[in-house]
Amino acid sequence: MTFKFSNNAEGWLNSAIGTGDTSITLQSGNGASFPTLAASEEFECVITEGSTFEWVTCTARSGDQLTVTRDPTSPQSFSAGAHVMLTMSGNMLNSFLQKGDFRTMTSDPTGQAANYFGEEIFQSTTGRWWKHTTGTTWQEMNYHA
Repeated sequence: MTFKFSNNAEGWLNSAIGTGDTSITLQSGNGASFPTLAASEEFECVITEGSTFEWVTCTARSGDQLTVTRDPTSPQSFSAGAHVMLTMSGNMLNSFLQKGDFRTMTSDPTGQAANYFGEEIFQSTTGRWWKHTTGTTWQEMNYHA
């Protein structure tokens, strides 16, 4: 899945939701601040009411209607007017590839697919580094014998 973001996305529940609800209706017009999602895209929101909160994953949005996945071990009920906000979560941050992640190969990676754009590969037999540029094209990084 790919996470989508938008700045200042927030809204308020139009009607109460129970612990088993996976469809959330926001107040009229509130949905416009949330991202439009394509297949395999999602965003995370936190629903808060007083000291009660719950993280949900939104897998579809149509206007003011959010389709969400909820953690079955800790679903909460919320009243109409509860706050819904797209915000950064640990789960979202952990999905980012960290600089320094690299693969080791024993041969030139040219012609190999990258795991992600800009991937770095260490060629262990020569001690050389390669960086992904486009498609299956790799550029050898500064090599000085």
